[in-house]
Amino acid sequence: MVKIFTIIMLLCALSCSENEDSANTEKIFVNDIEREYILYIPESYDGNSKLPILLNFHGGGMDASGQLYISDMRSLADTENFILVYPEGLYGLWNVSLPSDSESKNNTDDIGFINTLIDQIASTYNVDTSRVYATGFSNGAGMSYTLACAMSNKIAAIASMGGLLYMHTAQNSKPSPVAIMSIHGTADYPRPYEGIDNYYYSINEMHQYWINQNKTDKVPEIISFNSNGKTVEYHSYKNGTNNTSIDHYKVIDGEHNWLEIEYKDSNTNQLIWDFVSKYDVNGLR
Repeated sequence: MVKIFTIIMLLCALSCSENEDSANTEKIFVNDIEREYILYIPESYDGNSKLPILLNFHGGGMDASGQLYISDMRSLADTENFILVYPEGLYGLWNVSLPSDSESKNNTDDIGFINTLIDQIASTYNVDTSRVYATGFSNGAGMSYTLACAMSNKIAAIASMGGLLYMHTAQNSKPSPVAIMSIHGTADYPRPYEGIDNYYYSINEMHQYWINQNKTDKVPEIISFNSNGKTVEYHSYKNGTNNTSIDHYKVIDGEHNWLEIEYKDSNTNQLIWDFVSKYDVNGLR
């Protein structure tokens, strides 16, 4: 794992060197702790129009630069006109638990960090604060779920890649309806499709949780297709409160990676944006 991470960082340094001025590392203090994030403003930004924000969270043991490398959405931000943010977790980790979780060994205030980050960006740029979205990989996807639970007043929609919903956070939150998308491989070992007993919901249990919160249809529409040599099942639970939905791409034999799939001429990054961008905090736009 360390060798793979080192290779990713080296490749990131090489690939990002030509565009080193296109994304800036910003710093803020939260609870007297310095936090960092990579900020990318689309080329067309002129300050006259309100832009949405997409937060893209790295996995455990990685950092913001590594996530930028495996999920580079800068060209998409230019095309679709949104502000792109890669936050960085302390010590390469995200705290997906709530402050009330007495059994959590992580006391980093990452919910406070993201609240402060959003406020800082909104105070500097012309932001549509009703359209803040989150995506991420692994532990970062878990952070996206946590934000959907704990900050549903600010987070309009999320997309999880290889992540699971932390049970204590879900069970101790009362979120408003939030549109949920997930992509998950059935051969994902670190974040098993079947969940982790007493810690993380399975994918099916996660669906049930959000079906209850969003009041969507209980039976999904299912479409199967092939992408990059793998069978993918697309599940969509529709007709939720404020027309929210729960979309899931089940990648058969997919492992714990940023999975690249193609569906209806759209790649993974485009599918994520096309889903989340349909919503604001009041539901379907």
